Amino acid sequence: MQAIKIPSNFNYIAVFLTMDCNYKCSYCINQHHAKLKRGKQLTGRDWVRGLNRIKTASNLPITFQGGEPTLHKDFFEITNCVKAYMNKDLLTNLSCDVDSFIANVPSAVYKREAPYASIRVSYHHGQSIYQDLIHSVYKMMTAGYDIGVWEVDHPRDHDGVAQRMHVAKRMGIDWRTKEFLGMYEGKLYGTMRYDQAVGSPLKRDCECKTSELIIAPDGHLHRCHSDLYQGISPIGHLLDEKVSGLSDWRHCKNYGDCNACDIKVTTNRFQEYGHSSVEVKNVKR
Repeated sequence: MQAIKIPSNFNYIAVFLTMDCNYKCSYCINQHHAKLKRGKQLTGRDWVRGLNRIKTASNLPITFQGGEPTLHKDFFEITNCVKAYMNKDLLTNLSCDVDSFIANVPSAVYKREAPYASIRVSYHHGQSIYQDLIHSVYKMMTAGYDIGVWEVDHPRDHDGVAQRMHVAKRMGIDWRTKEFLGMYEGKLYGTMRYDQAVGSPLKRDCECKTSELIIAPDGHLHRCHSDLYQGISPIGHLLDEKVSGLSDWRHCKNYGDCNACDIKVTTNRFQEYGHSSVEVKNVKR
C-alpha cells in the first residue's frame, strides 16, 4: 500500500478506535441528532498496518479517541506498535485501570513538545467521579506522563466547573475548559463560523473541504464528524491501496445538519484562535 501523505494545511488526525463508551452523557457531542452508527472495528493488527502508512509533519500527531479508545480490546497493541517516530496523543475519560496502563504503556509514547498535554482526560459531569479522576490523573502525572484534564463548561454547572478547576490547579494538575456546543434551554451554544449550519430544519447543498483526517472505527475516512457519526459518504479507507484527494472540495447535500465540531471557531493545534475544521462555500439559498 502507498503512503498516506497528510496535506501541509491539515490541523488534526482523529483516530476513532471505537465508538463504544462506558459513559452516557446527555450532552455527548457524538450523539449527533441520535444518529450515531457504531459499525465494525478494525483489529489491532489492521490499525497498526494502516496508521503506519501515514506521513505527517512532526508537529501533527495522530490522536486516539472514541467513544472511549481504551475500550478497544487491542488498545495496548495499537498504542505501542504504531511507529515510534510518529507523535501520538490520547483523548480518554480515564475510566481504565490506571495501574495496568502504566505497566503497559511507557510514558514516552505520549510525550511531545506542544502547548497542551498529549494525554487529555475528559471530565464528564454526572458520569465521572471527581475524586477518583483526580487521584488517577495525579498518579499518572507523578509517573511521568504528560497529562491534563479538559471539561466542558456546561451552562448549568459553571460554578462547579470553576471549583473543580481551582482544586486541580492547587495540586499542579493542568485543568482546562472547552466551550459547550449544542442546544440548552432553547439556546444554541458555541461560536460557529457559518450561519444556520447546525440544527437547521432545512438542508441545503453546498461545497466543503476539510483540514482534518477523520478515521472511523471500521477504517473509513470521512470529511467531517457529521458524516462520521452517521456512517455516510466515506472518502476512502485506511487500507485502500491508494488514498488521495483528502483536501479536495466536495459536494454536500446536508448543510444545516453540520456537527458543531466541524464549524466551530476555536484554536488550532498551536493554540491560535480563529480556526475551524471545515470550510464551506456556495451554499444554495
